[in-house]
Amino acid sequence: MAKRTRPWPARNPICIATLDEHGNAVCACPPTPPPAPADESHYDGALGVTLLSLLGRRRFLTAAAGGATSLMLAACGASQAANTATTGSSTSAAAVASRSTALTTSSLASAATTASSASSSAASALATSATESTSSSASLAATSSATASTTISTSVATTSSASAAAASSTSGAQWVYVFNVGSQDVTILDAATNKVLATRPLGAAVRWLSDEQRYWDGQHVWTYDFPDNKLVAIAIDPKTVQVAERIDTGTLGPGHSLMLTPDFKSAYVNAAGSNVINVIDVASKAVRDKIEVNAFPCDCHLTPDGKFGFTPERDADSVAKFDTSTNKIVKRMDFPKGSKPYMLRVSPDGKEVWVQAAGNNTNNIVDPDAMTILHSEADGQSPVTNAWSPDGKYVLLTHEKDETVSVYDAQTQKVLKKITVGQDSTNIGFTPDSKKAFIAVSGANTVAVIDMTSLTVIAQVKAGKSPQGLIVMPAPEGGLS
Repeated sequence: MAKRTRPWPARNPICIATLDEHGNAVCACPPTPPPAPADESHYDGALGVTLLSLLGRRRFLTAAAGGATSLMLAACGASQAANTATTGSSTSAAAVASRSTALTTSSLASAATTASSASSSAASALATSATESTSSSASLAATSSATASTTISTSVATTSSASAAAASSTSGAQWVYVFNVGSQDVTILDAATNKVLATRPLGAAVRWLSDEQRYWDGQHVWTYDFPDNKLVAIAIDPKTVQVAERIDTGTLGPGHSLMLTPDFKSAYVNAAGSNVINVIDVASKAVRDKIEVNAFPCDCHLTPDGKFGFTPERDADSVAKFDTSTNKIVKRMDFPKGSKPYMLRVSPDGKEVWVQAAGNNTNNIVDPDAMTILHSEADGQSPVTNAWSPDGKYVLLTHEKDETVSVYDAQTQKVLKKITVGQDSTNIGFTPDSKKAFIAVSGANTVAVIDMTSLTVIAQVKAGKSPQGLIVMPAPEGGLS
């Protein structure tokens, strides 16, 4: 996390403020402290000049005199800080230009609140003064250097991640949660700006989690982990970014997918090391059933209505279909020997199952009723998983052993384009409007951002170590806690 910049009031002397016979402020302050570091003097200069303009306004101070003692004290401190900044640094004018608008809004807001309790006219005077202060600061900016402005922009960028996350949590904001397996933490991005808002420790390695799975119960994000190869279901609070629940399945990993039923009462999660699909009762937090399958079930995905599920039995070169009302296998289809069906996803309309086979590097589209292959196509090195854009137009497919993502036409099921994103791309998430896709690129420790109109990479955002799980969801109300 970026170094937190201390706010202005923490460094300035306490001054005594009074009104003279003409209604103007008179400040008595201790000796000027040693010059602040360059980055902080810029901060002080902006606030100082803004508040100095208020001191000259007789009608503001007169109107607010009854309730603005704290404002006057702050203004005196700002005066001293501004004098120090302007005499000690030739770049303070640029600091004012870069910071004045933000500081006028945020720093004067609390003063306006204090003043308004004594007089509504004081609040109006404050608003007028703030506007004029902004104009005054803008004129100073005309004489400042571009270098100083760049310095201030860099300083502003070091605002703490908590503040940035709170600012991004406005209604309708979408966040991208990126789960870093190697560092066991979560990088959180603003989907609109592609900027990192925060990185929070999680203490769990979340691998195959994406928007294609039903993971959200209205309170927690449900997924899995397998520390020491012991498979556990976990529920994560997206506001605290902490594991809130753990359910021991008593089976062996690796796991590859946990998915809730539409009523959120049950969760299905594969245990490849035990050759079973666990059926978890969410309310009692216990495994209530196990579906025995062939060797190394490598994924688990349910139909949109939750009536059926599918699992690729990797080491048996087969895919099995099970009924969730009985938790029994109802049909199984064989793949070519050595094809190793690795992962699969059921389409949003339930009419297709896309199966990636790592052994023969193919993407296979299966009829879920007949359990027969409708279309098979060679696709890169170790195709690994896929996701549909919310508008139903495209399907993206990632690869474990090459640097590309395949873009399919969802209707024709043909590859339209290959996009280079980096080695070992994994999970995919889209914004709700289908304008952007976010892809965790484990080999590069980045998140690739794809513009879905031009089908090009528009950003590579640094994540933690080995990012893998990735979901796009509404920002929690009030931001992170």
